[in-house]
Amino acid sequence: MSHVKFYSAVGQTSREEKITAAKVERFSDAVTEILRKEAAAKLKKLMYVFIRVDQKKPTLFTYEIDDSRDKISDAAGKLIRTAFEETFAKPAVG
Repeated sequence: MSHVKFYSAVGQTSREEKITAAKVERFSDAVTEILRKEAAAKLKKLMYVFIRVDQKKPTLFTYEIDDSRDKISDAAGKLIRTAFEETFAKPAVG
């Protein structure tokens, strides 16, 4: 089950779309793993937590967590934020 929904207001070339899709998939996989561990810690089979990722500009991404049904811990929230930053941050120049 995918916990991540992606929306973009940016027109992209097919190459850019593939790169963005790969980032979304990598982030979604990380979120799924984080939520599996969170569910196990709470002795649940599944967590109903959803994340919306928005692409505002070619290199500007934001996210929003909807944990209104199953609250996540602060630690899980921080792990999701870290995964988001690692996945969608601008590449280092150097």
